[in-house]
Amino acid sequence: MSWFASDAAMVWKLVVKDWQVYQKQLAGFVAGMLLALGLVGMGTPLMASAGALLLLVQLLVVGTYAIQSSIMAERKLQTVPFIMSLPVTPMDVYWGKLLANLVIYLVPFLLVTGGLLALILSTPRPDGAVPWLAVVALFMLAIFCVSLCVAIAVESEGWNIFAILALMTLIGPFLYWVSRLDGIVQYLKTDDIVWSAPVLGVLAAEVAVIAVAILVTSWIHARKASFL
Repeated sequence: MSWFASDAAMVWKLVVKDWQVYQKQLAGFVAGMLLALGLVGMGTPLMASAGALLLLVQLLVVGTYAIQSSIMAERKLQTVPFIMSLPVTPMDVYWGKLLANLVIYLVPFLLVTGGLLALILSTPRPDGAVPWLAVVALFMLAIFCVSLCVAIAVESEGWNIFAILALMTLIGPFLYWVSRLDGIVQYLKTDDIVWSAPVLGVLAAEVAVIAVAILVTSWIHARKASFL
């Protein structure tokens, strides 16, 4: 039982294939995110709130669309017989899908996170919001990774949709909780960037969730002797 791909070159081709299919839609999302960052950068409370909400929605949509188009839609089109005709193993396909979706999502994710970080540090906004931004950004990445792993491991479209919606409902409560978390709340309106124990604990938990999701999904696919 191997957890690794048998042909790295083939995995790379699968990643490139998904990237080429998705790049036009991704360009549209990136344009929208640049617009939203511009709204945040205007500085007025109304525009900044609208821009922040638009960024949040677009990060959710870009991740959901990638999963829907590259995994769930392909199952509807019955692409398994075609995949079986290629010189690939189940783990090759698994790593191809996992890495392709991560690459696709990381482009807008890094744009949004880096853009917001630059706005915080280069404007009069309180620098103390940097740890809050890191915690929220990693939470969004964790939601995407768990949704992606569920979609890869579970073939039921109904369960995949349920998992995505269930994870999305956690965003509001998480934002409420983390904005009042001891170690964050007292520094949000200051210029002190403090990586307190609670902040580091939340970041470590988020990284652990991502790692566990990938490890469990890898274990499930490593047990497969065939595509069926």
